[in-house]
Amino acid sequence: MIAMHLCVLLYPPKALSQSPVLQFTANYVQASSSVTSYTAYPTSPGTFSSCNSNNYTYTWSNGTDNQLKLTSFTANSKTYVVAGSPGVEVKLRRVNNATVTGTRNILYSETTAASATSCVTPRQLDFKAPYNDDMAEFLNNNVLNHGTDNVFTNASNGDGNNNNIERVDVVFTTGIATSLPADAGFVLCERGNNNAHDGFRIAAILSIDGSNNPTSFGATKNCTAGNSSNNGSWGHPTIASGNKLLAAYVLRKDPADTYLRVSSNVNQEIGGVFFSLSDLGVVANQIIYGYCLLGPDGTANPTSAQILNTSNAAVFPTTTTEAQGGGLDLISINTFYGTNQALANSLVTLFKGSVQYTDAILNWNLTSLAGGTIINLERSEDAVTFIPVFSYQYDSDVNRSYQESPGTGNFYYRLQIESVTGSKIYSQVVKLTINQKQQGWKIYPTLVRPGESITVNNIAGGLYTASLQNITSAVVHRAVFNAQNGKGVITLPQKKLRAGTYLLFIEKDGYQLFGQEKIIFQSD
Repeated sequence: MIAMHLCVLLYPPKALSQSPVLQFTANYVQASSSVTSYTAYPTSPGTFSSCNSNNYTYTWSNGTDNQLKLTSFTANSKTYVVAGSPGVEVKLRRVNNATVTGTRNILYSETTAASATSCVTPRQLDFKAPYNDDMAEFLNNNVLNHGTDNVFTNASNGDGNNNNIERVDVVFTTGIATSLPADAGFVLCERGNNNAHDGFRIAAILSIDGSNNPTSFGATKNCTAGNSSNNGSWGHPTIASGNKLLAAYVLRKDPADTYLRVSSNVNQEIGGVFFSLSDLGVVANQIIYGYCLLGPDGTANPTSAQILNTSNAAVFPTTTTEAQGGGLDLISINTFYGTNQALANSLVTLFKGSVQYTDAILNWNLTSLAGGTIINLERSEDAVTFIPVFSYQYDSDVNRSYQESPGTGNFYYRLQIESVTGSKIYSQVVKLTINQKQQGWKIYPTLVRPGESITVNNIAGGLYTASLQNITSAVVHRAVFNAQNGKGVITLPQKKLRAGTYLLFIEKDGYQLFGQEKIIFQSD
């Protein structure tokens, strides 16, 4: 059996200390590859054993739908969104066993074919994702269509896909904390068949050393194999709820190999399970440094010292088989998720955005922050990887705004709030769409008399200031007006203005909207 990939999120305590993921939101993004193609023989043993004397051509980053990134999910009637992954390091703790020594990397990757079959002809395998053969590196993302295989399996896999990994550490080097630990946590995902997702154990990392290695852990929590229909652990959303059937190939790279080589073929969907910070025993505003994963076998309820010692075979058996639960196929484990309320941490009283022609306009207000807190406005094109576009040091509870022209398409914005101790929390994410075909604001009529009204079309709701300038650029009239349902009305002055041509400009929140309109005044 090949283990499945599931999404795990932290959630509030209850009879089971986790919640099944019931809905996914994921989008493909384009990504290039450092390795575009190569030729290599299939592995042996493996599903391709009957054709392992034939060289196969492997190609990567085919098309534009390369990485399928998870941006949000639903568990226990709540929606959780990306809260960022600041300073994440994924560390694979390997212990050599009788089957595997050294650094072996085993993964699966989605093919461009409608179905993954063995010994295909012509001998070519085309993959959507970029080439990546480092398990720790491709676990350090929230990509669903390229992940690991059989993480904790040490022996007896029929395709030879055995590992020597005993513990997986996901370290948030700057620490994370929230006042709402029941509404924030981490997501892990697994590829596999419904009702057949693999079990594991999870524990919070309570402290780290100067090299970002864990030094202490919280109590272990169990995720049992199966899914929510039979035990309440894993969730396996339907296709209608955002799941996807992945046609994929399992590949392996041994220390002596130059590149990945195909081992077997799978056609499976994705499952997910949610553990909140509360589920891991974390209380409000407690700083932790991520979490670790262990196989489901070995000493039950190990102490922090026992978890730390991966050489302890009683806690970390080196003979774990898939039948014993070692077949976890991990994906998407490095990202911190939470509800909008948890991410805002009750400090963001306003965060909204609007689009004006080609400009994105963001407005926000923060309250009760300590002096020296750094506020970063961040932007993303995929709701996963964010970059700062505006930063300042918090000094008072005042309304702030920012305007930019990022281009066309979908853009995601959020606030990162960094305390003087370095801990970070995040606001909700605001999505703005700038359409390349979008027209700027327009007015009618353009031929007017004093006292008449002008209607402004294609404008977002809110208060605006209109300025009328004459040919010498002097402002001869200002008016405040309100826009609703895409339009607003400007009333012109009753007094006579000299007949001729004037220019109309519009401002919102101190920023001038792109464009201007000509108005011709007629004499009475």
